[in-house]
Amino acid sequence: MKKQLFSLILAFSLCLCLLPASASAVTSSNLLVNPSFEDGLNGWVCPDGKWGTVEYESGYEPQDGSSFAWPTGASQENTCLYQDVSLSGYKAGDSVIFSILVCNYDQPPHDMGRVELQFLDSSGKVLKSYTQDQRNPDWNQQTIIASIPAGTAAARVILWAIWYVGGDVDAYYDAASLVATTDQYRMVYITEKDGRQTAKAGDALTLTADNGVSRDPGDYIWSSSYNDAATVDAGGVATFLTDAADGVAFYAKDRQTGVVGVYWVNSDYENAAPASGSDWASADLQAADQLGLIPECLEGADLTQPITRAEFAAVAVKTYEALSGTAAIPVVNNPFTDCSDPEVLKAYNIGAVNGTSASTFTPDALLNREQAAAMLTRVFKRVTLAGWTLAADRQFSLDYAQPAPFSDDAQISAWARDSVYFMAANGIIQGSGGQFMPKAATEAQEAQGYAQATREQALLIAVRMVQKLG
Repeated sequence: MKKQLFSLILAFSLCLCLLPASASAVTSSNLLVNPSFEDGLNGWVCPDGKWGTVEYESGYEPQDGSSFAWPTGASQENTCLYQDVSLSGYKAGDSVIFSILVCNYDQPPHDMGRVELQFLDSSGKVLKSYTQDQRNPDWNQQTIIASIPAGTAAARVILWAIWYVGGDVDAYYDAASLVATTDQYRMVYITEKDGRQTAKAGDALTLTADNGVSRDPGDYIWSSSYNDAATVDAGGVATFLTDAADGVAFYAKDRQTGVVGVYWVNSDYENAAPASGSDWASADLQAADQLGLIPECLEGADLTQPITRAEFAAVAVKTYEALSGTAAIPVVNNPFTDCSDPEVLKAYNIGAVNGTSASTFTPDALLNREQAAAMLTRVFKRVTLAGWTLAADRQFSLDYAQPAPFSDDAQISAWARDSVYFMAANGIIQGSGGQFMPKAATEAQEAQGYAQATREQALLIAVRMVQKLG
């Protein structure tokens, strides 16, 4: 099964100072310990003990200081070095920029350097992972930029050396940098004209990059991770010189922002794609992806469809984790006989949802708009009101300016009214033609799907909550 890549994989060949930053953006100093290996491997973890540092190797010299890292004790094997960095103080939607110089010994077909950035929750579980390969025999700066997903506690940077030929494993690393910033970046996606993700010698693939603004190939700088196997021209046409059985990646660098998208061919890595929804929701869905608000159950799903109670519970958990900066945990004693979904049990534990009876959750039931507003308002209360629980909800009030009532106010359930108007007052939800359409009032409306919340609407509400109330 292909590895999931649901967000940005980026590469730069220029200094980080060239990255676009808003006037109000705050960027940290380098968060890595011993980033240029001047103190041996201090601060880095070497699981197999095969790595060391050298001052010179086979014609290659350090690029920052007097030494660089290399798996000096490895032979005909794959090996890695890594370092974990706390992201305490940063929130979902902020960005991490990981940059390092990578080089491979000039002996085709070349051993490979692979850089990886992982986001971990407080238990060490990988929330998202981003990977970039290089098999070219010159020092090149590789950079991965990614938005911090909800529930992140730390980032892990991994330096891989992948063996292909010879006795030694020749992947060299120097001048590492990992910074966190409140700035945000626009993703770049790459597609192939016919959807092809495999190729052999003599094949040509036509690639198109899209940053949400331009699909003109001239607005991007194109490159290949392995020029001996396949090249790509300025128009995005990739030509395969060999079968490239070990895989190759093509990169498109946005000339305006410096952000780069990736397209893998003959690889186990799955190509990133924007969430599928209505045209009007595309920007919000991209924001949901960047903020880490799309739960696993909705990845690759048709987001125009109605959302179920279980799916919305998963969205509520992601929203809670984004707003609180902490990972939700499932309730220990499951009260439901019809559902054991961990995301539902997390949502129940934080008070975002309750059951449809004392022992049932009815996970596949569809959700209406007033239920969605109430559930996410509970998330906000849990994060901001000390001591709040769902059982004690009536003891807590929200401070907001009451907006003008919707024309169908009488149709809003009493238990949901405060949540609906809190959301409306903060610009998180809105009606249509002065109506909120909270729920189906007749059997005919219910049959027509009236007032049912869709998956993309749920994600839009979650995005606005994080952006406006986070």
